[in-house]
Amino acid sequence: MSDIAFDLLREKLNDLTAFDGVWVVDENISFEEIRQIHPRNNLLAVTNRYDVYTQLLAHGLRAEISDFDFSNIAPLDVLFFRVSKEKAIVHHIINGALLRLRENGRLFLSGYKNEGIKTYINKTASLFDNEPTTDNGGKTARIACLQKPVATGSLLDDKNYDQIVDITEVGGNAETIKLATKPGVFGWNKIDKGSAFLIEHLSLFLDDLAGRPKVIADLGCGYGYLSVMASQTVGVEFIATDNNVTAVTCCRENFKRYAISGEVILDDCAEGFRKKVDVVLCNPPFHQGFDVDGDLTSRFLTAAKKLLRENGAALFVVNSFIPLERKAEGIFSKVSVLANNRSFKLLALEP
Repeated sequence: MSDIAFDLLREKLNDLTAFDGVWVVDENISFEEIRQIHPRNNLLAVTNRYDVYTQLLAHGLRAEISDFDFSNIAPLDVLFFRVSKEKAIVHHIINGALLRLRENGRLFLSGYKNEGIKTYINKTASLFDNEPTTDNGGKTARIACLQKPVATGSLLDDKNYDQIVDITEVGGNAETIKLATKPGVFGWNKIDKGSAFLIEHLSLFLDDLAGRPKVIADLGCGYGYLSVMASQTVGVEFIATDNNVTAVTCCRENFKRYAISGEVILDDCAEGFRKKVDVVLCNPPFHQGFDVDGDLTSRFLTAAKKLLRENGAALFVVNSFIPLERKAEGIFSKVSVLANNRSFKLLALEP
């Protein structure tokens, strides 16, 4: 299905070829859409996703991977951004545009009404103190061009995007566990209920294994909740991985805080892994951008199978409505439901 908001932005991206520009790219993109952008030396694509970064490079685009850090980017003529799901990220990018654009430089924002594009345009217009030029597309899609003023005013509230913050969880021995997190990580400001359900039943899962594990992989680790909480139960080596720079940064901080043995790796669904593990823990994402994507779950299942030793096992948690059993049966030899509370279910998977 075509993303009209991206189509509006693509036309501007490919049309403005004589200006130094940055294209901010997050998860709301496919490789097919990336290939619609004309590579050129004066356009830099900035993303915080490892998979997107590799796809940008494969298409011949200049690309940089970071936690949307614009501090080292030279002053710009134009910045392009199709708004994200997370409001703090959108505000951070708009603030970055105000700080990095040259005087009279232009910011292009695109998105849909239900993504808040009208509000973002209005906020930016107030921040930039000028009226936007807007174009409308089908299905409430809109794009706006706003020009940076000579003087810089106050910034939008981006929840201190550059700062790591803490959320609190209570461990099994009733000690308070403070977990480092920040905007830009999925579910950054809460304890995911599915992940908590997995940890609640982790001891039961481990007791059913043939032997105690020596290495556990946390696949799609986010800020590292599963690794931190599991390390309170079993003292083994942990390998955590995510394709989001922001998530990896927070997870590394949590490994350091709790002296967890192991490493945190930036990778795309563990494609670069060579080491085998005894256990895989996973709360797989099933959203790509703003849409539900069942193929993501299959990718995580395949990655888990590749990671596991012959006698290993994986523990997945998903929403109860997701038919993970059907997907897993074509990949694993044994699939069993360990627990189901009608909101989430846990599946134990053996190669």
